[in-house]
Amino acid sequence: MDYSKDQFIYSLMRFKKSMVNLSTECEMQMNELAILSTIVGNCSAKGEGTNLDVHDIQIKLQITKPAVSYILNTLEKKNYIKREIDPKDRRKLSITATKEGCEAEKAFAKTYDQAWNTIIARFGEDDMKTLITLLGRLNDICEEFSTDKFCNDKNKT
Repeated sequence: MDYSKDQFIYSLMRFKKSMVNLSTECEMQMNELAILSTIVGNCSAKGEGTNLDVHDIQIKLQITKPAVSYILNTLEKKNYIKREIDPKDRRKLSITATKEGCEAEKAFAKTYDQAWNTIIARFGEDDMKTLITLLGRLNDICEEFSTDKFCNDKNKT
């Protein structure tokens, strides 16, 4: 099969659309679920908050600080989280998952898990491991495009 740049872009767009459709069905974006899962996972049984490190979330999800803030605002508007100044360290926020947030996280995580299990069943574990490895390599290459080195090389031509 002859692969082209257009086929590659079409495949990426098609994949992105399928992820958007899944997120729409779940009524929660994957980034929202990832952040909410972190909050739910870090809250104690007493329901105490967690000091959420925005920088760590940025690194983990590869999104900007404003995007993390936007997602936290969205989760708060949906009544999934509650934010307060941490009484132990007033420079930090204490973020707690609400009862609704815990229930939503469980429900949406279940839906995403079902989708993942279906993908693995149809795609195969070995192929998925290979795909993850290849996507990692592709991401590494594409991240070079945003470095000064690439931009400087491009400007020399």
